[in-house]
Amino acid sequence: MAVEKARQQVADAIGATAREIFFTGGGSESDNWALKGYAKTMLKKGKNHIISSKFEHHAILHTLDALKKEGIEVTLLDVHSDGLVRPEELEAAITDKTGLVSIMYANNEIGTVQPIAEIGKICHEHGIVFHTDAVQAVGNVPIDVVKENIDMLSMSGHKFH
Repeated sequence: MAVEKARQQVADAIGATAREIFFTGGGSESDNWALKGYAKTMLKKGKNHIISSKFEHHAILHTLDALKKEGIEVTLLDVHSDGLVRPEELEAAITDKTGLVSIMYANNEIGTVQPIAEIGKICHEHGIVFHTDAVQAVGNVPIDVVKENIDMLSMSGHKFH
């Protein structure tokens, strides 16, 4: 009962449903599970391209390196002097093989908050699943996965208690 109560509390905090919440050992495991899990699904759909940024947490970058060995092509977007990914550069990087985009919600080193809703909208317009590593954001900024077009979100309880 305590786990189900916690699942509902987490869902309520981000605008999700309880059935959409899965508990892992932490943010890195959540990132790894989301990317590797969806990569298998997208390969079955004939997609083999993931877009992310050069400024992601190592949990994302190391997972992407591992996925390259499994036939996944990766495009890492630049992050500009203001610490932001440019949505138009994301859209320009999309190909017919793109199945997943993963962009960090809030940077763990400089604190910039990416234009998540806009990025998610671009992904959905192109039929692409959107993941965000929100470990640094949850509990610090309001998040609504529906309004922000987020399909998968990683967070960690040690950051928001």
